Amino acid sequence: MASLTSLRLTDFRSYDRLDLDLSPGPIVLFGANGAGKTNLMEAISLLSPGRGLRGAGIDALARVNAGQTAPAWGVNAELDDETRVSVGQVPDSPRRRVVRINRTNATAAQLAELLTVQWLTPAQDRLFTGPEGDRRKFLDRLALAFDPSHGVSSIRYEKARAERNRLLSDGISDVSWYDALEMDMATCGAKVAKTRVDTIERLREAIAERDTSAFPQAEISIEGTVEALLIEGVYLDDAENDFRERLAETRAMDRRAGRSLTGPHRSEIKVIHHGKAMPAGLCSTGEQKALLIGLILAHARAQVTRSPILLLDEVAAHLDAERRQALSDELIDLGLQVFMTGTDRALFTDFADRAQWFEVGNSVVSRSE
Repeated sequence: MASLTSLRLTDFRSYDRLDLDLSPGPIVLFGANGAGKTNLMEAISLLSPGRGLRGAGIDALARVNAGQTAPAWGVNAELDDETRVSVGQVPDSPRRRVVRINRTNATAAQLAELLTVQWLTPAQDRLFTGPEGDRRKFLDRLALAFDPSHGVSSIRYEKARAERNRLLSDGISDVSWYDALEMDMATCGAKVAKTRVDTIERLREAIAERDTSAFPQAEISIEGTVEALLIEGVYLDDAENDFRERLAETRAMDRRAGRSLTGPHRSEIKVIHHGKAMPAGLCSTGEQKALLIGLILAHARAQVTRSPILLLDEVAAHLDAERRQALSDELIDLGLQVFMTGTDRALFTDFADRAQWFEVGNSVVSRSE
């Protein structure tokens, strides 16, 4: 089981220095609002590709004390197989993030292959009612667990799209420029779409296998021009060629709009509450939270052999006693390392002695029995 056995923070957010010895399984962090619980969770989330659970810039994470910002921050962890992982800021290049595995420089893709970290935060409670882009980002984070190269494909696609949009908005008509950019968009966009389709299929299988859960079953699907072809069984190369031809055909229309109007950047993620046959966005706040938790649990089951680390921030806030009990049972059954936060210790009493407990106050973390 992949889990963290130790964690060290240096000048990160509200922590000047923190050293924790950690156990596998559930870990409860409880304390008042503003105590530093989410800062600690954010640090762990940075042990995976991307900007972490808050989406903050690299230069926004260093500790500020009496108006002075620390020159650099660092997050260091040791895994249960004694692998050491470090993520941090370079003092001379504050916008540069450095990743090291066993003291050797590494890429984000290598980090994704080593460790899967997934999270659920209060900000995601509005996932089903917020912008479509947030749902795509949510799915892409899940997809990384199955395809560590998904992040690279997504970045390359967005870079090519941005360049094509610049040509469109500037009214440039040079065919050779469009051909080159559309080739990149088609290649990377088809890969992005394929990984998304495969991820949704894995989620569906995991959801179907657990039809007795206290958390409602979600019917999840994706709608998009490239995804539709792949769902129909079209080969990846053929879907790529179709997308490239479509981009060439729509240049005039896209030029009038000043942007690319088709592609994975416009795909829509649909989630339905199966029991009620109701779109997730129309469900109650509690039901939306339960659907989200159900998706996160399904994702964890779908890749349990990789032993993902789960970060559940304020996870019990909208759950009744029955679902809190169900959550503890399912998390214990998964056998994964799970970090959970809450203001009230009583929200997690169902874990009893099956969890490691820490009290957090003013960015001081103390072991609690």
